[in-house]
Amino acid sequence: MATGEGLRDSGGVECQQSKLGIPDLLNAGAVCSSWRPAYTSLRLPITDNPSSGATFKLRLPSPAFRRRYMVGSDHGWVVTADELSNLQVINPLSVSGVQIDLPPVTEIYHVESFTDDRGNLMYSYQENWMRRHDPQWLPVPYPPHRLRLFLYFRVTLSCSPSAGSECVVLLLHRPDGELSFARVGDQSWTRLTGIENLPDRGYRYAFYNKNDRLFYLLNCQGSIHTLHLNGPSSSPVTNQIFKEIVLWDNPTKSIAVTPRGEMLQELYTDEMLLFKVDIDGQKLDKMDSLEDYVLFMGFNSSVRLSAKDFPNLKAGCAYLADDAYEEICINKHTWRELGIWNFKSETLESLGDPPSVLPWVLPWLNWPPPIWITPSIH
Repeated sequence: MATGEGLRDSGGVECQQSKLGIPDLLNAGAVCSSWRPAYTSLRLPITDNPSSGATFKLRLPSPAFRRRYMVGSDHGWVVTADELSNLQVINPLSVSGVQIDLPPVTEIYHVESFTDDRGNLMYSYQENWMRRHDPQWLPVPYPPHRLRLFLYFRVTLSCSPSAGSECVVLLLHRPDGELSFARVGDQSWTRLTGIENLPDRGYRYAFYNKNDRLFYLLNCQGSIHTLHLNGPSSSPVTNQIFKEIVLWDNPTKSIAVTPRGEMLQELYTDEMLLFKVDIDGQKLDKMDSLEDYVLFMGFNSSVRLSAKDFPNLKAGCAYLADDAYEEICINKHTWRELGIWNFKSETLESLGDPPSVLPWVLPWLNWPPPIWITPSIH
C-alpha cells in the first residue's frame, strides 16, 4: 500500500490513508459500498507487510513492547509475556491498544515464587519428570524475566478475547510440552493431565478449528489429537485421530488446514517438508507444492492465504518467522531469521532485499521475536 493512496467516497471526496489511523482504515470499509472495494484492496499492513512492503508504527499500552516476549497470535490478538513472566493478550489495532491479563505464571501447577537472600523475587520451576529419575533433583530457580524464555512454548486462542469467557486460551509449556488452559477472566490455569486418549506431554503445536470447535494438538512423535473444551461439561473431550509417525528425531512440527478442509503437516530443521495428512489411511503423503496457497508460520497459529487474493505474495511458499525457542533462550538479542521457503526449489529465499533485513537497520528483528499477525479490531 503506497502512503499517498486514498479512499474516495461516493461523492468523490478523497480521504488520504496517511491521515488515518489503522483502526480508522479498517473501519473505512464499512462506510459505504463504494469504499468497500478500495478498503479490500489495501491489504492493511502491520509493522512490516510482505504483501505490500509498507510499514506502520503502533502505540501500545505499557509495558513497552521491547520488554515483552512473544508467545503466540490468533484472531488479530498477540499473546505476550511481560518481565514478570505473566501473560497478556493485546489487540494492537484497537484504538487504545486493548490488553487483557491472563492468570499469573504462579498459577501454573509447577511454578512457585520466593525471595532470594537479597530480597529479590524469584521463581522456582519443578521439572517433575527429572525427579522421577533423580529424587534429589531440586527445583530450578529463575529470575522473573528469564522464566518466560524457558517455560512457554506457544499459546493458541479459540476466538477473539473480546468474547470474554467464551475465549479458551490453550498453553503449551515445559516440561516437555505439557498442556494447561484458562478462559478469559479466570484466575488460574487448569492442567490437562490423566485424561483418556490424551498423553500428558510431548506437544509442540496446536491450532483451533472454528468449523468443528476443536483444538488440534500435534505431538512430537507425529500423532494428532483433538481436544474439545467448549462444551457444557467441565470434562474435556479428546480423541486421537492420527497415529504416531516419527520421520526423524524431533524436528520442528506444525499443522494447518487449507480452505478446502485438507490437513497439512509441516516438518522443518534446515529444510522444510510438507505432507498431506491422510486420516483414513493413517499415513502422511509427501507434497511437492502448495499450489496457489501461501503459509505464514512462526509463533503464530498457521495462516493460510490464497495467492490469487494477495498477488504480491509468492504462491506455493511458506513465509517463516524465527520460532526456535531454544536459540531465543540462549541468545536473546541475536538477529532472528525471516525468510520464504520455496517448496518447488527447496530453498530459503530472502523476505526482501538484503540491506532491508540487516539487524542494525531493523533492530526489532532481534527482540521481541518477530511474529505474524492477522489484523482485526475486534
